[in-house]
Amino acid sequence: MTRQVSYVFFGHWRGHKHAHESPRVMTVPLAILAFFAIALGFIGTPAWPWFHAFLESRSTAFDMGGFSEPGLMMLMGISTVVVLLGLGFGWLLYGNKSPAPEEPDVLEKAVPLVWGWLRGKFFIDELYGATVIAFYYWWARAADWLDRRVWGGVVAGVAWAFAGWARFNRFLDTQWVDGSFDKGCEELASGGGLLARVQNGRVQTYLRLLAAAVVVLAAILIWSSRP
Repeated sequence: MTRQVSYVFFGHWRGHKHAHESPRVMTVPLAILAFFAIALGFIGTPAWPWFHAFLESRSTAFDMGGFSEPGLMMLMGISTVVVLLGLGFGWLLYGNKSPAPEEPDVLEKAVPLVWGWLRGKFFIDELYGATVIAFYYWWARAADWLDRRVWGGVVAGVAWAFAGWARFNRFLDTQWVDGSFDKGCEELASGGGLLARVQNGRVQTYLRLLAAAVVVLAAILIWSSRP
């Protein structure tokens, strides 16, 4: 961050137009955010941890006893020293002497190997792309092949089997079941028509049938009594 501040506020002009302040619609929200970022850092200290108490729905007051927790002061001191060392080292490297736009960076001239790692962001993106992204790319292609060749083929085969079974059932229904039923109904209708003509209620018809029956019976008896 010290390098960034040195480049922006104390370094050479690197833009193409004159610098100007942002409008209030941008600066006012930033100022509010900055105030609460600093204030909450102080309010959240062990001296007055009211924000934590508010989140836990309990009340608290100003109390310096929180600083007596074991190891707390050492942790705060080490954190402060690390921050000050970082600021001092950054100001020592850059300060108000950031390089011109055409000149290389201070670290690039001093330790080019470290600068290359920093500029490449430790090559985490390249490592991620060569491992995780490459694996997901391969897995996406494999899933696409499985979906089109395997699962799609299974679904198409099941659909084809059921379509064939439906056509076979339709053939049985139209050619065998319906045909047999229609033929039976036709025979019943024909037999019913014949019986209807015989059973017409006329005595003469009944006598003719009786006489025909007697003749047929006599012929059977005569034929059966022949040696």
